[in-house]
Amino acid sequence: MSFKIRNLEIIPFENKFLIKDPLGISKEMVLNRESFLLFSLIDGEEKIEDIKSKFLRNTGIILSDFEIINFIKEMDKNYVFLNENFFKKIEEEKIKIMEMPFKEIKFSFDFEKIKNEIDKIEFNFSYDIKGIMVPHIDINVAFDTYLKSYSYLKKLNKKIFLILGVPHFYSENILSVFPKNYKFLNKIIKVKEEIIENFKNKFEFDIFKDIIAFKNEHSIEFPIIFLSLIKENFYIIPCLVSKGEKENLKKIANIIFECINLFKEEIFLISSVDLSHVGKKFGDENSFDTTEIDLKYIEYLKNLENENAFDFIEKNKNFTKIDGVYTNFLFIEILKLFRIEKGEIVDYKKYYESFTDSIVSYATLIFK
Repeated sequence: MSFKIRNLEIIPFENKFLIKDPLGISKEMVLNRESFLLFSLIDGEEKIEDIKSKFLRNTGIILSDFEIINFIKEMDKNYVFLNENFFKKIEEEKIKIMEMPFKEIKFSFDFEKIKNEIDKIEFNFSYDIKGIMVPHIDINVAFDTYLKSYSYLKKLNKKIFLILGVPHFYSENILSVFPKNYKFLNKIIKVKEEIIENFKNKFEFDIFKDIIAFKNEHSIEFPIIFLSLIKENFYIIPCLVSKGEKENLKKIANIIFECINLFKEEIFLISSVDLSHVGKKFGDENSFDTTEIDLKYIEYLKNLENENAFDFIEKNKNFTKIDGVYTNFLFIEILKLFRIEKGEIVDYKKYYESFTDSIVSYATLIFK
């Protein structure tokens, strides 16, 4: 059977299950327990007879071949399987994105309140920061950290923001770049086309191949939202960094530096990442304290000890599931090329979700 369910978000409620697609391609579905069981049994390996047997054993219900095949066909119409139908839809979506005039950011927050709160905060510091590591966890969860973080950028004399995010659901290449403008509220945020064109010419692979990864990617959109609330007349270079070897990431850092070097006085770097993800929501039996791992990792980052930070996580097999390891490595490598000498920890917190017994940690670091 050539049907295997792709990466989807499953949210249980009452006696039903909400199936959501992070890519925004499949329509949301609500399945009862029996339908969800059948859905979960379609793993690309099981034969119809095996599915029937397991379904009967768990429910006492005998399904016919026709019922199972018809169910699979209906699911396939919604592009939930990792197959030719889905990949064809992906290509269609890529074309749509490349043809649209801009990508609109749609979030329902009280942005006027956020702007007012940021305006109230003043920091008296004499140095000019060159880069910042910020969270991309839910704005409501880390509201205070976001306010503190982006307040550092209010009076920043920079016009071009290189944003490095994390692809959460779909990415093939180690680096992906978004070449389209964004729209937030009534404001168009322009990409720096000249630099992106430099990227396109310098890299040997297609930097737009994974453009679909930007469709619903909040690690890029959250920084754009906050920049829009505090600054006027700026440009962005939105990038997603996927898994890669250290040497490949270093090569990419050198190419990026070469592409942006002429604009180095105008460039500011943002690494939009969260730290550990542990607990039942993330596949663990229980949540556990990640403080020691987190603080050791960000201490390495603070001191620009990039190799040590990377190797520390690799040695521990990233068992706390820090999602920004590769993004941060590229971020720090570029900062080193700009001869940045040190960083400073601004904030570190953990969010505990009791419903799922899960923890996400996050931090803000500034580099000068």
